[in-house]
Amino acid sequence: MLLTLLTACNLSGPRETELAVIPLPADVTVEQGGFDLPKVWSVSLPVGEEAERVFRYLNQRLPQGMLTLAGEVTATLTLLPCDSLPDEAYRLEVSKQGIRITSNPSGAGWFYGVQTLLQLLPAGTTSGTLPLVQISDAPRFPYRGAMMDVARNFLPKEEVLKFIDAMATYKLNKLHLHLTDDQGWRIEIKRYPRLIEVGSNRLRTQLGHSDYYYPRRYDDKAQSGYYTQEELREMVAYAADRFITVIPEVEMPGHASAALAAYPQLSCGLGKEYVVRDYFDVFDEVYCPKEETFHFLEGVLDEVMDIFPSHYIHIGGDECPKKAWKKCAHCQALMQCEGLADEEALQSWFVHRMECYVVSHGRDIIGWDEILEGGLAPHATVMSWRGEAGGIEAARQHHNVIMTPGHSCYFDFYQQEPVDAPMAIKGYLPIDSVYAYNPLPSQLTPEEQRYIIGVQANIWGEYIQTPAYFEYMAFPRLLAISEVQWTAPERKDFTDFARRLDAHFPRLEASGIAACRDFYQPRMEGVWNAKQQQFEVHLSALCPDVEIRYALGDSLLTDSSPLYRSPIALTEEAPIYAALFRKGKQLGDLRCRRFAVNKATGRPYRCTPAPGWEHLHPGTGLTDGWRATPRDMRHWVSFYQDTVRIELDLQQTQELHRITLATLWRPWNTIWPARQVSVALSTAEAGSNEPAGGNESANFTEVAILQPQYDFTLTEGTRFPITISFPPQQARFVRLTLLGGGNVPQGWFDEGKLPELAIDEIELF
Repeated sequence: MLLTLLTACNLSGPRETELAVIPLPADVTVEQGGFDLPKVWSVSLPVGEEAERVFRYLNQRLPQGMLTLAGEVTATLTLLPCDSLPDEAYRLEVSKQGIRITSNPSGAGWFYGVQTLLQLLPAGTTSGTLPLVQISDAPRFPYRGAMMDVARNFLPKEEVLKFIDAMATYKLNKLHLHLTDDQGWRIEIKRYPRLIEVGSNRLRTQLGHSDYYYPRRYDDKAQSGYYTQEELREMVAYAADRFITVIPEVEMPGHASAALAAYPQLSCGLGKEYVVRDYFDVFDEVYCPKEETFHFLEGVLDEVMDIFPSHYIHIGGDECPKKAWKKCAHCQALMQCEGLADEEALQSWFVHRMECYVVSHGRDIIGWDEILEGGLAPHATVMSWRGEAGGIEAARQHHNVIMTPGHSCYFDFYQQEPVDAPMAIKGYLPIDSVYAYNPLPSQLTPEEQRYIIGVQANIWGEYIQTPAYFEYMAFPRLLAISEVQWTAPERKDFTDFARRLDAHFPRLEASGIAACRDFYQPRMEGVWNAKQQQFEVHLSALCPDVEIRYALGDSLLTDSSPLYRSPIALTEEAPIYAALFRKGKQLGDLRCRRFAVNKATGRPYRCTPAPGWEHLHPGTGLTDGWRATPRDMRHWVSFYQDTVRIELDLQQTQELHRITLATLWRPWNTIWPARQVSVALSTAEAGSNEPAGGNESANFTEVAILQPQYDFTLTEGTRFPITISFPPQQARFVRLTLLGGGNVPQGWFDEGKLPELAIDEIELF
């Protein structure tokens, strides 16, 4: 399939920064003038299969009949060998005489040079004029990966191939396929047919987030899907033609529900019924470390290694509960026999045994950072996902590490504000945060940093049920991670990247990729300006060369609406609309926000006890003008005590008659709403030197008390608003006393436990 081919070049002599190449090359020199492309390209190849592979790929990308081997004709494109260049490095030269790409004979450099060449071609065509450039380039990391989770929700083979094409365009070289999990087994194993007959099917899938509805709700739609071995071999070959290695993952010893549903004899028994899971959680079902289990897993790996020639075999190793092992007589006897101190050591023993089998076949294992627990297997490579701590520890033990921390590399997180986005697992990871990631921790010495061999983006599939949604979550963030993986940090600049990214959206669209377009919407941030004593809305854009226009209240937003030049002051709550315009044309969707501007906004407060967590705006999260939503936990302020006192200092005496706030109910998270709220007021002389956030000596007078009534038949995560009115009174200080939900009632999750109390914006009128 021919992709639209782009450039943002000025043909009279583009600057280096005007070349819309992603990831940014290591060294670029641009000269005046250009090379006029012929209608038919003649290509000169050195002898060897790798050069022929690059030629075949290019022949697929360009219109039929456009390429011909040079023979005696002067070549348009020449591939040259150079043994002194390292693997994956290349030199690309465009001169008046033609195009030359130099690589060592392994061929990857030729391939990446071709990718850069395709991005230099004029937009939408394969003819025209190329800028005269000299590019010397090589990647920062040898492992540049992306993970597709096809176990939780199956994706068709065609989507995998499409993603491989996109990875190749942006010079990623490792596709990690997460093939097995509690919700599905997706790889045909001929020796164990029930893995497909049973393990690839489930009758339904939960609706909503895993901890949103109570009890859980389901779609009642049967789901199935797996890849035959022939299909997987096709994927492997397709990827290899694009210099991408496919790394399979077979989870063990946890995340094994689908396998145990097919072969329950591999469990610890304990009277449980094993099923393919239809909701998302961490389950107690794990493989029992007995000989029958190891015989099964070795048989599975025999077929896996026959399909996948990759040096690495991923065996998972994450989120392995030890509950079954603690109760299992066989496991306890095995621990005693092997001299294992605890169940963590048993997991290490399990992983080490599987590693020995993989190593005996000339391969090595990768595991998630939990494989560190109890001792790391000798040849294991660690994927550090729970932050960077596991990667740091493994590097200090001189083990190879692939950095993939959730805070920077988990593409199942929201990539636009959750209020604007379809459901994701949690968090907020916009493209500029991805781009800013540096995978070499400063805590490591330069010698230890050498063990960080790469970076991987993970696209977990719990809430990704369609190819279009997969693409929405992956793109354009994959382009940002490609520059993290390839480009030296001193070369990176987000402003320049954004300019180049702007030129790549047409490429993604022409490829049929349904990328998220948040890049073309303004960001809206409400902040309290303490110096000016006013609430301000700041607008900004990631997209370059745009105007931001806005409208307030009921005003209609058009290309003649006010142009944003400075922060917009709000004196009361009102909707604010904004959009990006370029040459009079609106680029993306309209964005709207309402900020809770009132007498409490921006005012200091003190909490007793201190909050358990404040994800955003610590110390001001209750008066920052942002109302929380049940789905976005970042704006909630949470307490783990049953009684909470909050004192606000309004900094001047004024009349009050009403207070509003909200309390959260998410029973799966053991968050219950406040059962009682009382309000007390106090005045103080103007100019008194009271501490911000409270007045211990003030004589507070209780003016209202409320025991809210809630509708728990909603059975879903709910934001319950609370309004308390009282006769108008003068006050400077406000004291709220909240009683938490009390012990969780009988019949609910975590019954009898003291729940968490979460509240959001305090508003005074």
